[in-house]
Amino acid sequence: MNILHRTVELTGMRAVRLHGVGALASRLYVYLAGFAALFLMAAHVSPSDFGEYSIYQSVMEVALVVAMLGSPLLFARHAATVPPGVRRGDVVRTLAIGLPLAALLSAAVLRIQHLPVAGAPFALLMAALAVFSFMSLRLSYSRGLGRAGLLNLEGGIRSTILVIGVAAFVAWGAELRATQLLLINLLAFLLVGAACMQTRWVVGPPPGRAALELASQGSATVYSLLMFLLRKSDLLVVAFFMPLGYVGAFKIAFLLAEAPSQFVQAFLYTKTRPMLGTDATSSDGSELRLAKHSFLLGCALFAGLAVVITAAAPLLKVGREALEIFLCMAPYFLLRTYTVHHEMLLALKVPMGSLGWWALAEVLLRLLSYGAVVSIFPGKPHYVFFIAAVSDLLLYEVRMRALFGFFPLARLVRGSFPRPS
Repeated sequence: MNILHRTVELTGMRAVRLHGVGALASRLYVYLAGFAALFLMAAHVSPSDFGEYSIYQSVMEVALVVAMLGSPLLFARHAATVPPGVRRGDVVRTLAIGLPLAALLSAAVLRIQHLPVAGAPFALLMAALAVFSFMSLRLSYSRGLGRAGLLNLEGGIRSTILVIGVAAFVAWGAELRATQLLLINLLAFLLVGAACMQTRWVVGPPPGRAALELASQGSATVYSLLMFLLRKSDLLVVAFFMPLGYVGAFKIAFLLAEAPSQFVQAFLYTKTRPMLGTDATSSDGSELRLAKHSFLLGCALFAGLAVVITAAAPLLKVGREALEIFLCMAPYFLLRTYTVHHEMLLALKVPMGSLGWWALAEVLLRLLSYGAVVSIFPGKPHYVFFIAAVSDLLLYEVRMRALFGFFPLARLVRGSFPRPS
């Protein structure tokens, strides 16, 4: 082999490893800052105000999908095309259509939750949503060009600002209600949004009229909403029929249980190019090593988080209930550290229409599971994650079998794939 080619190859391998370590370090910072903010609020904010703030945050997450018309994926995909497939006109048009729709959706959800839609909390929520939507589109475009540093860090920066703000209120002895938390949150978005305007950190779309097709944005919106409903709507579902104190405990448990799969996902983002190069017609199963390594990483992270929540539970007003919920969620989210590999690989290799139908099937199955659990175990909606652990594993194994011709779990157990040369 040519020595120069070999040198370049080795340098590329080292770069991939460094990117992977950097992604894990960024995710670690995001979660440490997020947990600090979460625990600080749980310790100094009443359960009802903490639960109300949690609902506002969950409403913002689903409204964000509509505000951006599901376009972050499209911005990332088309950023590196020649000529660029995304222009500043796409940002303007997307927000002009998406933000009013997101405001209507937010108002409807809050009305169902018996929270006011006229007043300071709703105004602060909408202001934060506008800033969040704009900066997320810029970050997604920059990610498509290979610059994802601030994208990986922005959640941690916002949580750090929230910690500082809450600590300042506590030090001054000022009242901390949901409105004050939303105000601090808006300040955090404004500061991160200002950083997103720095071209040395984030690259935005070039000038020009909108280039994306509205039909493609519509399809992306539907798919993104389905994925949100599947992965992020549990808090909203629970809030429909449970008291606010339980909602706060559920949020703590959910964020802790979800953390390992988020770490794994950040790690797998650095492996996107190898995944794109996977050929389903000639696969020997060697790409499944990523799924195995992801699961082992998830096991180690879960062990550490179990110690964290056990130690922190006595210090929190809803700690005991949060610990119980966490233990019920653990089997599902531990398996997620394995199936997230399949989810990402399928998202890269399967047509969008097919992805949408599978996502719809998973959403319907989850809702049916909630209905069954609530009718059999009133007051214990977190038991649904026992069903989800089994159903998700089966669904992803079947989908991978349809694409690659083998069941990944069976192949991993047998270990019947060649070793790397």
